[in-house]
Amino acid sequence: MVYQIFEGNMERLEKKLTRIFNKCKAYGCDFRYEQVGETFRELKDEQGNLYTARFVLVEAEGTALVNDWEFVASVEHTEKGNIISGLGKYEVPERYYSGKSICEHCKSNRYRKATFIVRNKVTGEFKQVGKSCLNDFTNGLSAEVVTRYTSLFETLIQGETPEPGCYGEVYLLKEEYLVYVAETIRHFGYVRTQDDGRTTASRAMDYMDAAHGRAWSRKLLSDLQEEMEKVNFNPQSPETIQLVKDALDWVAVQGEDNNYFHNLKTACSLNYITRKNFGLLASLFPAYNKELEKQDKQKAVQAVESSSEYVGEVKDRIIVKAKSVKCVTSWETDFGITRIYKIIGEDSNVYTWKTGTFINEDAPEISITGTVKAHTEYRGIKQTELTRCRVAA
Repeated sequence: MVYQIFEGNMERLEKKLTRIFNKCKAYGCDFRYEQVGETFRELKDEQGNLYTARFVLVEAEGTALVNDWEFVASVEHTEKGNIISGLGKYEVPERYYSGKSICEHCKSNRYRKATFIVRNKVTGEFKQVGKSCLNDFTNGLSAEVVTRYTSLFETLIQGETPEPGCYGEVYLLKEEYLVYVAETIRHFGYVRTQDDGRTTASRAMDYMDAAHGRAWSRKLLSDLQEEMEKVNFNPQSPETIQLVKDALDWVAVQGEDNNYFHNLKTACSLNYITRKNFGLLASLFPAYNKELEKQDKQKAVQAVESSSEYVGEVKDRIIVKAKSVKCVTSWETDFGITRIYKIIGEDSNVYTWKTGTFINEDAPEISITGTVKAHTEYRGIKQTELTRCRVAA
């Protein structure tokens, strides 16, 4: 059977599970448990505020089975009837609801505060036995251990309910948090943890809480709501929602060439996120914007290059005032490093130069005097190939 255990109860519960497992193993009884997954549910705190809680899915099963007899339940005898604990997959006969504390094994009929019900797995026979006779059916497994064994399943059920004041980790829906981050950046820019000032991650979280009526104090709630109103903060605008979708689609197809992108992709693939990953998630947008800027530059360069024309005639000596210079490839030779530079002139034409000369690509002004070697075309772009050049920077 699978139980949904509230995260805040897991540490305490696992200690009990381990103790019972070890006892059952020592006495040859079958019991196993393992964590098989997780789920998230919306709960309310004492003030009625909704919050998202994580529940660990625990699968537990087993029977205290020895020589075909298995422990089924314990019986507490009271003046008003019997309380039967530990019931699982079996319905015990109704005679045990109000029956006396007789041991059906040794036939002794005396007052007992508690008895135990066992079942023969082969014949299906049920028996109510006393504490002393229980050993005959469980190979020495004591009544105390058997009682803890049956109460274990009740403990699992109790573990499904959060204790008052215990909320566990803070979990947020990834998309909901990201729309607040995107809108925060739109109004206040991106502020990292190592920067001065209020970080984007914390501001977005504050605004998200304030939008749901949550804050440490009424004054803080009022101040946050006022901040949002001043800038017309709207995380549910179509533009913001689309930005979040585009950014998530982009990161999903990125490579994992470094630790940062591996962590970012992993965090972005989760449905729910925790506080320790708020900063990492917030960095999605500057990373995405950097990629958009790179694409815009590439488009601008392509637009310029597409209008390139051939310059001069072969063997003409020309002067090129460079708008940009970039080494597109290089390789080692017996004479040193050979490089191929692509030069965009202020005339918007494309030039190339194969040389062993190093050019400082970051120089503010670069003038190249060279001889036209050939007119070539690469991917539809007309290029003027230069040789025997002299560089002035």
